[in-house]
Amino acid sequence: MWKEILIMAILVIYFSQTGTTKGAAEKIAGLKKADLVEIKPQRPYEMSYGKTVLTSMKEILTKARPELAMEIPDVQKYDRILIGFPVWCGVAPNVVLTLLDALDLNGKHVAVFTTSGATKPVKLAVKLKKMYPEARWHKPLNANGMTEEEIWNWM
Repeated sequence: MWKEILIMAILVIYFSQTGTTKGAAEKIAGLKKADLVEIKPQRPYEMSYGKTVLTSMKEILTKARPELAMEIPDVQKYDRILIGFPVWCGVAPNVVLTLLDALDLNGKHVAVFTTSGATKPVKLAVKLKKMYPEARWHKPLNANGMTEEEIWNWM
């Protein structure tokens, strides 16, 4: 009797200002044998922490969608989409929302991983699920200090 081997195509998409989320995304992509895409804003957030907070608050209040300086990935060939980002002012950076708005997530299995010491990723996952209900959302991951076992067991 032959067992069918299921090979899932996984895409890891991430936004990172300081490199912390990039490191987590690279680790996850390596372990999951996933493709990796960086979210690149047209105007990079190369600024101090205080200015980043003020910029993020302004984007949140105005519901801004910062322009991207990247090609939108074709997610149709992927079974799983993992999205990583730092938490700014308690939410996903608006540049992440710009990309999510552009993706066809209909029926896709999606999960987020965050790099935040204060905000629990489940709060963000609930907000994103409400904003993008067409996706099939899964348990989020706090990527700070994650172990290989946690990554393997995730999603």
